[in-house]
Amino acid sequence: LKVSRGMVPSWLHGTLYRVGPGLYEHGNRRVNNMVDALSKVHRWSFNKDKNPTFTTSFLKSSIYNRTKENGELVAMRTLGQLHPPVSALEKIKVMFYDSLPDNNNIAPWHLGNSGITITQESHVYIDVGFKSLNFQKKYIAKSDNTGIFEQEFLSASHFWKHPSSGDSINYKIVMPLDKGILSKNEGPAYHLYRYRENELGNIDAFFVGKVPVEKGDLRVVHTLGATENFIVLPRFSLYVELNDPVEISKNIKMGKEKKVYFDVVAFKDGSRKQFVFSAYESQHIFNSYERYNDKNELEIVVDYPTLDSLENVPDKNIFELLNIETLKDPDYHYSEHWEGYQKFTFRRFILNMDTGEGSVYDFPRMWTPSTLQVEFPYINDAYRGLPYCYVYLQTWNFAAHNAMGIIKVDMCTETSIGWQEQNKFPVEPVFAARPGATEEDDGVILSPVLDSTDNSTQLYIWDAKNLEILAIVDTPVTTPFTLHGVWVNGV
Repeated sequence: LKVSRGMVPSWLHGTLYRVGPGLYEHGNRRVNNMVDALSKVHRWSFNKDKNPTFTTSFLKSSIYNRTKENGELVAMRTLGQLHPPVSALEKIKVMFYDSLPDNNNIAPWHLGNSGITITQESHVYIDVGFKSLNFQKKYIAKSDNTGIFEQEFLSASHFWKHPSSGDSINYKIVMPLDKGILSKNEGPAYHLYRYRENELGNIDAFFVGKVPVEKGDLRVVHTLGATENFIVLPRFSLYVELNDPVEISKNIKMGKEKKVYFDVVAFKDGSRKQFVFSAYESQHIFNSYERYNDKNELEIVVDYPTLDSLENVPDKNIFELLNIETLKDPDYHYSEHWEGYQKFTFRRFILNMDTGEGSVYDFPRMWTPSTLQVEFPYINDAYRGLPYCYVYLQTWNFAAHNAMGIIKVDMCTETSIGWQEQNKFPVEPVFAARPGATEEDDGVILSPVLDSTDNSTQLYIWDAKNLEILAIVDTPVTTPFTLHGVWVNGV
């Protein structure tokens, strides 16, 4: 790849992986929502003094393979709609073909050594080669506690990393098929696991504890947190109803009055404490860590970017924000139709493990204009589960035709700096630390940036301390939108 501006730091050695929608239409059928497009994986690799390299590939899922074989986008579970619409017969076929749907287009994660793991809100994973991005395997991590009378489904799209062991942390929803007669589980529950690679190269899931689903109140849990001694399972106000097995958008609702639950489960013995808060909504965690207050009481701190309030949230599916027709309409003003999504508040949920009481601290808005939508956070991976200061985020300005930028927020001093250029559209910023760094923000931020003037993409590399551009790397293909990424050292 050509470095068109600046210089890539000589110490940068590793790979940025990003995943997102790639194939929006095939044959006579198309999707109308970005998150339903078939998955595409991208990698930018850096090897010290050698030139950067780039690889991209569609994820060879069963849905993708059947689409190519049929010459048309096949019927599948969607958050939007397919055009032409799915017929009744096709819905029945989806029930059989996609009992384990695998259009994993949300996030990459370094789960094992067979390749990069590509995820979605499912317990079904696909590994692709570190360098080639070729399909390696599709699998479900084997749980050490699930019996033959139980069914597993759903997981968070995002794993969390344990701060000392490096284990990956996630959950599975486990449903008893026998009403608890033999399975000993009376109802569905979030089963929490440590994920590790075994000597055969397979991923095992080791049970830590569980959180029951109260009276069918199933929430969307997109991310979770972990500290040295605990897993934190947050359940915000976005919930699921089982109305349609194919059009998933009909199942996801905003519970404006639904209380928020934070369940803290101990790694040591699976014991659980629950903390209850007013209704909030968020998707992506900043961080979680342990600390002692001035009374020497143990507290778990969990930081999230939340909607300021749910009062003005429109009564429509949140994923309509990514409707393709709307995004392409120059006369559509998000600030008019999605007022409730214009104001974000960073909230710190403080869980006192000794008193059992929870409290919330609202950070001031540390950016301008205050109506920026601020999401897709990334921190220094070495500080996951530990006290930290810095978080990097993507911003949108609904009032300026979705102009995008990035910001660095100092949660300790409650200040921020930002970067934005006209006609430039970055996505989630990913942090890569300088080898041997002793300061939290000693490293770089990487993000592909779409230039809307010529529809080209460049990879930008910023100094993580001050967001000054260090290098711009030309990319041979346009990558207009990717959801999430991960940096892997040395690959």
